[in-house]
Formats: sequence, C-alpha cells, structure tokens
Amino acid sequence: MRFISTALFCALFAAPIAAIPAALAVVPPAGGVSLALTVDMEGGGCKPGEAKAAIAYDNSAITIILDNFQAAQGPAAGNLKSRAFCRVIIGVNSPGYAFDITSADFRGYVKLDQGVEASLVSRWKWIDASGADLKGKGNIHKIVNGPFSDDVLLHKDGELSGSEATVCQKKDAKLSISLSATVSANVANANGYIQGSAQDFGFSQILNLSWKKC
Repeated sequence: MRFISTALFCALFAAPIAAIPAALAVVPPAGGVSLALTVDMEGGGCKPGEAKAAIAYDNSAITIILDNFQAAQGPAAGNLKSRAFCRVIIGVNSPGYAFDITSADFRGYVKLDQGVEASLVSRWKWIDASGADLKGKGNIHKIVNGPFSDDVLLHKDGELSGSEATVCQKKDAKLSISLSATVSANVANANGYIQGSAQDFGFSQILNLSWKKC
C-alpha cells in the first residue's frame, strides 16, 4: 500500500522566506471508512460468494479479490472461456470525505506461450441507488505478451484514461467496478491463461485512492 501526499509551496516575496513544511495527505481517520457487507456481482467471472472487498487499514486502497476469476485460450484451456468478466458494486461509507482512484493494480498468475496476449481492462464509476451515473469515473488497460509465466503485480503510473474527478456524493452512492480479462492467441496450438495468484488464492485488483474533504 502506498501513502499519497500533496506538497504545498510558498510564493516568493521580497522579505526573507521561512521554510513551509509539506502538508500531510488528506486521509480519513482510522475507522472512518467502511464498505458494504454485501457485494453485488454480475458476469461469468464471478458468482455469489466468490468475491471479497476490503479497505486498507490506512484507507489508501480498496482491494477486491475474485476467487474463481480465470480465462484461457488454446488446446489446454479445457472448459475455460477466453474472456472473463465481473462487475462488482460496493457501497462505500466515508462521512466527510470523497476519493478519486489514482491507479489500479492487478495481481494474479499469468502464463502465456509465444504469440499469446493477455489483456486486462478495469472500468469504474459512481452510481446512485437506482443505478444512474454520478460524477466520478475512470478506466485502465494493461497488456502482457508471451512468452511469460509468473505471479505478477501489474502496476504503472499514468495509465488511467477517461477520468472524471469525483465530487462529494450523497450517502447512497456506490462504486461500480467492471473487470475483464481476455486471452488471445495468434499462433496455432499456443496456450495462455490468467488465474488467481498463490499469494491471494484469487485474482485481485487494488484501487489506490486519493482523498479530499467534503
């Protein structure tokens, strides 16, 4: 987990200047944020009881773990499909604070033969109780090319696109997160798959947060 800080700089004046320390990051106090106990799910990549969501102890990130999120392509794919999709809707209670997602990490096991590509896409937005869109959204797209075989944490700053800043939402606002994984092969008989990591025993997404006061 990472702490997100904002530095404040003083303007220059003719008089002598005293150093001004950087301001502390805006973060809700411990225990000031909670997630809904129920996680609504849609898509073939997750079923009831196969998803968990938790907020970091320092409120710096939300982690979502999908127990059976996997995709595969090639002769060894068996009954697995080449694309997995899951939509998770989480109720977030953070009185007096709102957050933007600054980056998103994916953690899982990826195995790709030469000529096989894995594509991971995550989109998120705020919605109200009726499902109508609210202010605040973004998406991220990551690609891994074979040959590759490892437990990985995929992260790179500056990859967000289509972002819209969050505003202070009404209390029934929820965060809707769509995650898809696609494995495609350009070589005959090549294999590739994505599945949960040995560390989490599931495929996980980490949403890194930047907070502001309302």
